[in-house]
Amino acid sequence: MSKIYLVRHGETSWNKEQRSQGCSNDIPLSKEGERQAEAIAKRLKKEKIDLFYSSDLVRAYKTASIISREHNGVVNKCSEFREINLGDWEGLRFDEIKEKYNDIYNVWRKTPHLAIIPNAEKISDIIVRAIGKLNKIVKENEDKNILIVSHGITIKVMLSALLGMELSNLHKIRQDNTALNIIEYNGESFDILLINDTCHLKEI
Repeated sequence: MSKIYLVRHGETSWNKEQRSQGCSNDIPLSKEGERQAEAIAKRLKKEKIDLFYSSDLVRAYKTASIISREHNGVVNKCSEFREINLGDWEGLRFDEIKEKYNDIYNVWRKTPHLAIIPNAEKISDIIVRAIGKLNKIVKENEDKNILIVSHGITIKVMLSALLGMELSNLHKIRQDNTALNIIEYNGESFDILLINDTCHLKEI
């Protein structure tokens, strides 16, 4: 049996400003984001974690590095766990997106897998890259406990795929900064044990 600790990165200034980050703007953690990462690191300190992976974007890698430090672990960067490429929306505030791209934004909110965002990646592409990488990791590391730090949309897509949910329900899954999700893999299937747990943030 393997256990996967799937964590969203800590806060960035763009999270606070309600900006669409995507993957082309490599925004670092804010001071608050670093404190959040320290809090989840403390929470996971006593867990047996064998392997550490993260998106290759700095906000995820820094979060994973802070967590892995408590285990003397080395973080493996994986582009497959990057945030969705949001094309022309990247860097815009959500209110700006809603104003400039109202029709597409409405589709994105209701049926995100059908939204055609200019120059953006499709939801189906995330399933291929992220779930594909997850499957490869667990099959190559039988009975290992694994930490993966990724991003809001990418994690939502991964959880939706593992749960067999309709992708139209994607935005019904919440992922706060440093949210902890725990998944078990028995060699054949995945079971979701925990979603969007942020009780460690009460300390800060």
